[in-house]
This record gives sequence, C-alpha cells and structure tokens, in this order.
Amino acid sequence: MSAGFSGAWHLAPSGNEKNASQMLAQLRSARLELAAHPQSADAHLSVGVALQALGETDAASNAFDEALSLDAKLPGAWYQKGLLSADKERWSEAKELFKRSVASSANFLPARLGLAEMLIRTGDFDGAAREIKAALRLDPNNAGAHYGLGLVCLQNGALDDAAAEFRTARDLRPEYVDSQQHLADVYLLQHKWHEAAALLKQVVAARPPSAEAATALGTALENGGDRRASQEQFARARQLLRDETNWLRAKGESNFGVALRNENKLPEAVAAFRRALEEAPAFCEAHDDLGAVLWLLQDYAAGAAESEAAVHCDPSLASARNNLGVALLYYKQDRDHAIEQFRAAIAAKPGFALAHVNLAKTLASEQQFGEAESEFRQALLLAPEIAAAHVGLGLLLATRAGKVSAEAKAELNEGLRLDGALKTAIPRQFAAQLN
Repeated sequence: MSAGFSGAWHLAPSGNEKNASQMLAQLRSARLELAAHPQSADAHLSVGVALQALGETDAASNAFDEALSLDAKLPGAWYQKGLLSADKERWSEAKELFKRSVASSANFLPARLGLAEMLIRTGDFDGAAREIKAALRLDPNNAGAHYGLGLVCLQNGALDDAAAEFRTARDLRPEYVDSQQHLADVYLLQHKWHEAAALLKQVVAARPPSAEAATALGTALENGGDRRASQEQFARARQLLRDETNWLRAKGESNFGVALRNENKLPEAVAAFRRALEEAPAFCEAHDDLGAVLWLLQDYAAGAAESEAAVHCDPSLASARNNLGVALLYYKQDRDHAIEQFRAAIAAKPGFALAHVNLAKTLASEQQFGEAESEFRQALLLAPEIAAAHVGLGLLLATRAGKVSAEAKAELNEGLRLDGALKTAIPRQFAAQLN
C-alpha cells in the first residue's frame, strides 16, 4: 500500500491554487510585515509559507527555524517543517515534526493528518487510527481522513470497512485517484473482478503508467474473462517494470553524481551522470546536472549541449532553462535567446531568484532598464541575501541617474557587505562615491 503525501491528505483543492503574481504578492506582504515586526514568529512563518509556495524550500526552512527560535510552540512552523521533510521522504523525521505541531495545538487538523500519514508510512497503524479518528472528530467530512482510515482498515484485513472509507473519500473528493486505486485493491481481494477493472481503467487513464496498476488491471481482466485484454496489460506491466528498474538504477547513479559534485570531484561526477543517462536517456535532471558540471570543467560546448538536451526533454525544468540561458549568453553571446530561456525558467518556477538575477543582468546589458530594475527587485524580494542582485540593482540605479543616489549607495554597500569580492564589478566613478 502507498499513500501519496501530496494527495488527499494535504493538498488544497485545485481551485485554491495561486498564480505566480499572487504568490509573489503574498511574499511581498509577508516581508513588509516582517520588516515592521522583526521579532514576530508569525511574520517569519508567513515569509516561510510564501517562499515554500514558490518552491524556495531552503529559504523557507530557514524562515521556519527563525519562527521557532522566537516561539517554540508555534504549530504552523512545526507543521511546515514536517511537510518539507515529508517531501524529501524523510518519514521518521516528518513524524516527529508533526508530533511537535500536534503537541502545540491539539485541534490543528492538518498536523494530525500529517502525523497519521507518517505513522502509516512507518508501520504504526494503531497510532495512525487514533490520529485519524481525532481528525474526524474535528472534521467528519475530511476526505483525507477517510482515505487514511481506509488504509488502516485495509492493512487490518477489514475489507468491507476499507471499501466504505475509500468510497467516502472518493465521493468527497472525486479527483483524488488514490481513493479509486485502493478501492480497486479491495475489490481485487474480494474477487469483484468487474468492479475492480472498471475502477482500474479510470486509474490507468488518469495517472502516469505504472507496472503496479497495469498488473492489477490485468489480474482483474483475466479473472473477469477478458484474456486478450489481460495479456495486453501484463505485457505492458513487464515493459513498465523494465523501465522502472532502469530508472531506479539511473536515479542511483545520478544521486551518486550529485554527491561527487558536492565533494568537488567533478570528473567522477561526469562519469556518474553519463552512466545514469545510459540507463535512462530521457532522465532530464541528469542531463541538466551533467551540463552544469561540464560548464564548471570549462567544457562549454558539451555543457551547452546537455542543457539543451535537458530543456528538450522537459521544457518545464526551470534549472535547465536557466543553465541554457547562461550557456547562450556567455558561450554563444546570444542575448535574445538567453532572455527567452531566463523568462521560461521564471515562468516554470516564479520563485527562482537566480533566474531573475540573470534576466535582470541581461536586460540591463540591452539597456532595458525598467524591466531589469523590476527583475532585480523581484530577486531581492525572494532572496535578500543575493549579493549580486544588490550590486546589480545599485549599478543600474546609478547608471540611470548618472550618479550614486542614496538608494544606489545603500544597495551597493549591502552587496559588498554580503560579498566583498564584487567590488571589482563596480566602476571606479561609482566606487569613489561610496566612500
């Protein structure tokens, strides 16, 4: 059994999703609140939540830590840290964080559901049942709670109860496919072949193909008398299993490559990423990581080719878009297409501060000062610690004014405070005005 962490348990309904401008506006508001109340735990929490929504997980984690340093009983901060750990599949760590959240606020429903899921993932089904029943007392119509209770009943062999809970979860939240998947699992155990096949066909159509789903559908079809269709599903399952095995090997090599890169063993990292791509040629992140390491090794042509391959493989991969933009800008001196790539990186990940900086610098070099200024400010909204963004904004303001204004001076000095090596990037006429 599996329970997708980002499924019925915690995700808000799709109609509540915010667009990029809304998320950035939320972050801007949170930072203003923090500036006004720097000792407010809630303000740090709000900044972290906004950063987390934008995909800036490291910065978000730091904000949650700041919140907890000011208020160790802030349930929302413990909960958000639990989500971050769960996203990294650190189940035991997430369990303890959710426990801290529940201990701080017994009626905090999301934390109870998070804790229940982690207890299921770590095999404590009795503990999970207690948390889920507590959650249902708070909200009897919570789809995630009914889904989780179905998992507990299924584990305990109470098939009729499990089916009832999965049906309730499905009815409350029809778009959540895992409820249908597990209801089909119950039907298979009950030998209700036609009911299982009908559900599994919906599951297979609604989500990426998996060997598990294809095997289950094949089993239901075979026992239901449709041998030809069942054989097609079993053949599909075998191919998917081979693909999944290759993917797991590739992922292992890629993780090894990342570790080697972090140890600055760059040639060895290149070899590991190449082995990953031999196992799974369409492994987009491996192309991206390989391109970045080749760039560090000054093999610019090969690095640019790998970044381009990563973008072709997954046009929504923000880091690949950014890396390709850098390659186009500095290796091919193609500013127009570099700008396109930086824009695409930001569209894919609005919280990508470095892409905002790269776009700002490139726009400034094209004398598109108005938009460049906006991009520098967006970058600093996302990550105030980026020294290059402070220096870039300061230089842009000074260039437009023809002198170092008070704001330009403040930005340049802040950039130099964060990274003194950037002093060489400041022209003499401006540097002299900083003294």
